Amino acid sequence: MDAVYSGGRTGPETRILDASRQGVWVDAGLAKDLTADPCVSYADRVVSLMSQTVTKGQVVGEFRCRAIREAAMRVVGRKGLANATVQEIANEAGVAKGTVYLYFRSREEIIEKTTQIAVDDLLDRTLEAIKAGGLVRDVLERVLTTQIGYFDEHQDFFRLYFAMVDGSEESRRRRLANRRRHVAQLVTMLEAASKSGEIRAADPERVAIAIAGAVREVIFRRIDGKSTHAPADEVRFLTDLFCDGLCVRRGRR
Repeated sequence: MDAVYSGGRTGPETRILDASRQGVWVDAGLAKDLTADPCVSYADRVVSLMSQTVTKGQVVGEFRCRAIREAAMRVVGRKGLANATVQEIANEAGVAKGTVYLYFRSREEIIEKTTQIAVDDLLDRTLEAIKAGGLVRDVLERVLTTQIGYFDEHQDFFRLYFAMVDGSEESRRRRLANRRRHVAQLVTMLEAASKSGEIRAADPERVAIAIAGAVREVIFRRIDGKSTHAPADEVRFLTDLFCDGLCVRRGRR
């Protein structure tokens, strides 16, 4: 079979067609790979790339899911969790109420998936800040800047997340898993600093829990409007608080 590419597409996808004019939508970069090597059969190349194939429906579905999740954050941020209805979320997203139910079974599922995706994003950013390495003070400052900056960028999300105190057992388990994942990230940072001799000996998990708790309280105050400090001031205060207490000074640990 010979591969041909349909024209007229303006998005990041290209349609791969065989001789029977049947085909699928794939990433444009992958499309070029299908006929790049004449020594490999078309069928073998298609099979090797099928796991990376994305259909047009999947692209549209992901776009709509994202729009609905972002709308949910805005509606909850304005009206509170109790007063956010599926109809209002649909109106905010610019879709019909029935469309929402094509992707989510209930309002609760919208909220839970929205919060989990946002948390995963934040934790991924936090991990990248730690992986960048450097002195512990610099790493901690990057982590805190990432977290507080994320709050300022997604205030509606944090209002939504902290409003979900009461939820399903599955939701509570996910929140606990998120906290443990974050503490584990901080433990990694602290263990590296302890090994290098930058900080004195201390139980890294206890210190990580203390850091996470302090950051959470700072964010609570910002949500409630009780803090007028600039993000950089919050980061500096927390960094000094922990580093001055942990860092090796006066020749003793």
